[in-house]
Amino acid sequence: MNQSTKNNWLVKICMVLCIFLFVPAVSAQSHTPSSAADAMNQTTMAKVKELAKNSQPATAKQVLVGVYLNDVQAIDLKLHNYMVDFYIWFRWKGEDINPAASMEFVNHSESWSSMLTDTYEKPEKLEDGSFYQVKHVQGKMSRKMDLRHYPFDKQLIRVVIEDGISDASALQYTVDKVSVNSDLKLPGFLFQPPTLVASDYKHQTTFGDPRSETASTYSRLTFDLPIERPHVNAFMKNIVPILLAVICCSLAFLLHPSLVDARFQIAVVSLLSIVALQMTTSQDLPTIEYMTLLDKLYVIGYFYCISVVAALALSTKIAHIHDGEVDTKAIRRAVRFDRFTALACLVVYVIATLLVMRPMFGG
Repeated sequence: MNQSTKNNWLVKICMVLCIFLFVPAVSAQSHTPSSAADAMNQTTMAKVKELAKNSQPATAKQVLVGVYLNDVQAIDLKLHNYMVDFYIWFRWKGEDINPAASMEFVNHSESWSSMLTDTYEKPEKLEDGSFYQVKHVQGKMSRKMDLRHYPFDKQLIRVVIEDGISDASALQYTVDKVSVNSDLKLPGFLFQPPTLVASDYKHQTTFGDPRSETASTYSRLTFDLPIERPHVNAFMKNIVPILLAVICCSLAFLLHPSLVDARFQIAVVSLLSIVALQMTTSQDLPTIEYMTLLDKLYVIGYFYCISVVAALALSTKIAHIHDGEVDTKAIRRAVRFDRFTALACLVVYVIATLLVMRPMFGG
């Protein structure tokens, strides 16, 4: 074997030894960083999970609320308020809150005259660990009443409650029970079963709190007692007087065309009667920017009476009555005109009245 061949074998042997020595080292080095990276990733994920757990909002405390309506003592349409007498109770868990003390009325009116009495000097602790308190409330509440369908309108005796300290993320109202005194009487009104609803209400303000970036949301409790006037009673007291004035005005057509003074007196007195009726009823109503159903009926009555006066003027002209002289043919034409006009005016009046009174018939 020559010198060149020996050198080639030596080179090959060295290369094999280098491969056997270098590959395990590289493999060990490649696995060591991977293990370290896996450990680092596991530590990071654990911290992320812990931060996510800590960043989750705390569960809002549930407050069970019930209402018992004892009496509604006054309903003032002109001032849009009413006096209510009721009991409200709270049940909750946790000594760090007292919803019976922090509650406030959203639609309170004349709070200085209200009486709020706690049944217990401090909240009672029940066997299950919850706290219990009852309040007796006597106060005046307010709600803008919609009188468009007056006197056949339907209203709500409403009481709205919110917590004055905790928002919806910290405290949530839950409805327990709602009931009403079996002896409750509302003079001039009928009432339906009451309702009690808990919901979240978003105030479009942060109340000046620099720590808040969004509008504040609070849990709200709404008590409603639906009321309405008896339709027969409302019809007899408000609609019948207008109808009587219209009927009296129509009687002017039954008089002979020669009785000019008497015919005009009947029509004008009927018109003034409707004016007096509207002035009387408007004293019990607030100043509003729209017409009530009763106002519309008065307006129809005005137009009817004015139409009758105009028809009587035309009838007198057709009869050619001057200084007691009577034209028989002209009188006959005037009588026919009176009959036609009376029928036309009554038909138009009845149709207009029925259209306006659709709410009474559920339209």
